[in-house]
Order: sequence, then structure tokens, then C-alpha cells
Amino acid sequence: MPSSVTKRQFLRLLSLAGASITTGALSAAHADETLAIKPIQTRKDDEDFSFLVGGPEKSALGEWATQFSSSFATSLQETAPLPVKYTTGYDGVTGANLFDTRTSPDGNTALVTSGSAFIASMAGDKRVHFDCERWIPILTGLSPSVTIARQPFHNSIPDLLKNRSMKVAVTSVIGRELPTLLGIELLKINTIPVDGFTDYPTAINALKKGDVDALQLSTHESVAQIPELLKDGLHVFFSLDNSTTYGPRFSDLYNQFRHYKTANTLFDAWNAIALASRMSVAIMLPMLTPSALVSKWKLHTSKILQDSSIINMAKQNDTTLQENPVCNDTMSKICPSIITTMALQRWLSAKSSKWSNN
Repeated sequence: MPSSVTKRQFLRLLSLAGASITTGALSAAHADETLAIKPIQTRKDDEDFSFLVGGPEKSALGEWATQFSSSFATSLQETAPLPVKYTTGYDGVTGANLFDTRTSPDGNTALVTSGSAFIASMAGDKRVHFDCERWIPILTGLSPSVTIARQPFHNSIPDLLKNRSMKVAVTSVIGRELPTLLGIELLKINTIPVDGFTDYPTAINALKKGDVDALQLSTHESVAQIPELLKDGLHVFFSLDNSTTYGPRFSDLYNQFRHYKTANTLFDAWNAIALASRMSVAIMLPMLTPSALVSKWKLHTSKILQDSSIINMAKQNDTTLQENPVCNDTMSKICPSIITTMALQRWLSAKSSKWSNN
């Protein structure tokens, strides 16, 4: 199959042929998540805009959704905020499933999600019952993400650690920290994921004590602590993006090892999951949304990006908000070809057996 064939094209061909596809996948933590929907306000007209959030009200996505609700209402000249429904789950999979399988695809309800749901999809999480390639991006927001470690990276480390492994703090094996796991492995250093680190204080304490060797910082609050962490003797191992003030960039490190470049498809996968990991917020519509309604969403998205409340919130969270056509480009990179996705899942399958023995 040529590498230019996208996942959507591949699945469409199978559908036309009357075929079905079944893939094995890794299970993630919290696989028993249940759905809890909580509307904050309702209005008389059920045809008006509303939001479904891939997380609870008291979460980063919940805060974004609350502000979107208010700002969109102002743009639409409504007297009350738009209706918002929240779901359970730390990674947005539950909300994405609901959006794709139970929400009417008329385009009146938009999904507020983050890149964690896309990572779960690319990694083959068995909880995933949605196809993110069937979504229309309206807005995306990217934030810096940096991996810190007890030691800085230098070219001799792969040889020094030839018979050792770096312990990496993660929420789960296929969580938001997957780019750090894959990145370190692409630098020819073995890893051991240590999961269950769901809050920053616990994770940073484990890093300082030596219980883990590396930690990915993916929130504004944690990235803002980097100057203090450097004073404490920790080091930036690599950054996941090309614009952060903290280096080195992972892509620069990888390109130094030309004799290691035997897995370019995995490097493509790394680029996709790294970008997804940095996507702190996004607004999506169903594929079947009428074009006139898509245009309406885009028009009001442009308006709310001029709202001082949205501007201040983006600044406070160090988030760069993107509208079309830029967010379309972001989404195209987060949804790679099926060849790239399968390469990532094969790598995870091979590593999982080794990780389980540690």
C-alpha cells in the first residue's frame, strides 16, 4: 500500500468492499470510565449551538468550555451561555466516544477535546470507538511541552546506558507522555514506564528523589517551573516543539544520529503524537455538519478569538489558539497515514511485553 494512502481512505475502501477490520490494542488505565453528563445551563431552542466536553467541569478542558460558552453566546448575541455537557475521564476518550456514536451529527453540538484522545486513537486503545478523521476542526490550541531529566542528554548517553534503562514517569503507557517514551527509545535508550503519576507534585518529587529518571511537563504551571527546576539540578532533556525557549529540540537530537535512522516511520509517528500531546484544547464538528453551519461556527470562532477573555485565558495558559486554515494543517499532522499508525502500534506491542517483565 503506498504511504500516501490515509487512514480515512483505507477504511473507506474496506467499507466499500463490505469488509471489517479488527485490530489488537493495548488497554489504558481507567478503562472502566463511566459517562456522567451535567448540563450547566439550558435554553429553549434545542437547535442552537452547544458543547460536549471531553472531561469533567473542574478540569482544564472544563474551564475552556465555560469560557467558550460565554464568548460564543456574546458573539451570537444570546442572553445566556451556550449549553455545556461534561463527561468523565482524564483523557477525553469517553467524551469522544459519545460525540462520535451517540450525538446527532447535525453540527449543532461541538466537541471540546484535547490531544490525549488522539494519542489514544493512534496507540490503538481498545476503549476507542470514535474516528477522529471524521471530525471537522474549528479551533486548536497548542502549548509548550518539555521533557526534563536528572541528567542532560549528550551523544555518549546511548552507549553509557547500553545495558540500563531510563525510568519515565507517565500517567499511563499510552497517555500524554507517550512522545517522551518513544522519543527516548528513538535515541537508542531503553525505557521503563512508571505509571500512575497523575499530578505534578508527586511526579516532580519522584524525579528529585531518583525514583524516576525523566518526566514530561505538559501543563503551563509545570513548564513555568522549569527555571526553578534547573536551579535544583535537573536538566531539560528535550523539548517537543520547535518554538520553546527550552532546548534542545528532540528533532535536532534525532537528526544528529544519522546511523540510527532505520525507523523513519516511527519518527513520523513521534511527530504526530508529540503534536497531539501539545494540543491542550480543540473544538471539533461532525463530518456531516452542513457547510452553512460549518461556516457559521468558523465565523463566530474568528469573533471569539478577538474576545479579551479568550485572549487573556490563552495568555495565562501559554496557549496559541489556531483557527482555519492553520488548525486544519495541525489536524492533518495529528491524523497520520495508517502505515504510520500501524508502525506505532506494532512498536507498542513489541515494547509492552518487555515493559511487563520489569
